[in-house]
Amino acid sequence: MPLSADEEIARAVCTDKWDGERISPSAFTGPDTSVGRLKIIPLDDHWDLFRHTVAKPPERLLERIAEINVGRLAELGRTHQPPATVTVEADPVDLNRAHAVIPGKRSRGLATRIRDACGIHTPPPGWRR
Repeated sequence: MPLSADEEIARAVCTDKWDGERISPSAFTGPDTSVGRLKIIPLDDHWDLFRHTVAKPPERLLERIAEINVGRLAELGRTHQPPATVTVEADPVDLNRAHAVIPGKRSRGLATRIRDACGIHTPPPGWRR
């Protein structure tokens, strides 16, 4: 079931998608890009959740969290050339009831626009990777 346009989602950004300054567009190309629903689990709690479910130390560490509104994401798809339908579907799993996916694949150009529209969060003070 598609999420409401007013929901905010979070994407884990690990060292394999972070060059020290910005996120690689490949973080949003898919297929089926995993995200977290901030309506279900707050951003502050996603740091530990992503560290335990996404990071694979020592080679893949959680560096940042990207945040975007579902409605904005859909708008980016509609206004892209060529237009693309971009939705977010709830997909709760045992370890993460806030899990959702952006189904399918997106072009690198659209993924770059998504990346550029995201808010980027740095780890909270004292947080350990």
